Amino acid sequence: MEPRNFDRLSRLVGTQTDRRGMLKAAAAGTFALLGIGALQRQAGAASGFNGDTCDFNSDCRDGLSCQNARRPLLGGLALQFGPPSAANFPLFTGRSGTCRYNGGCGNEGDSCQNNDDCCNGKDLFCGNNHCRKR
Repeated sequence: MEPRNFDRLSRLVGTQTDRRGMLKAAAAGTFALLGIGALQRQAGAASGFNGDTCDFNSDCRDGLSCQNARRPLLGGLALQFGPPSAANFPLFTGRSGTCRYNGGCGNEGDSCQNNDDCCNGKDLFCGNNHCRKR
């Protein structure tokens, strides 16, 4: 690199940044890291039917909610950048839950995979992945 280009680059890097600029950079970095964690969760998400694993209610289909899930500290960021021993500590790793029907079985309009998912006492069957009246 030529000395003139190097001097210009060092001046650019070495200039002082105001507090507002530093806060913007810190916020952008934080949001980027959180976005990466969200993308990783989406990539590993199951289909959201009864019995599938989940981390959030939004991972489950209509009529189901995510039960017994525990969120990791800082959205799992501590695990990604912390020591390897943190992988065995539930506070950092969290725990996935399971998609379950709120009332034990699917009501009319709830998502289903087979007839056993729908409440038989209400004379429902699974048609086109939703519980319907016979």
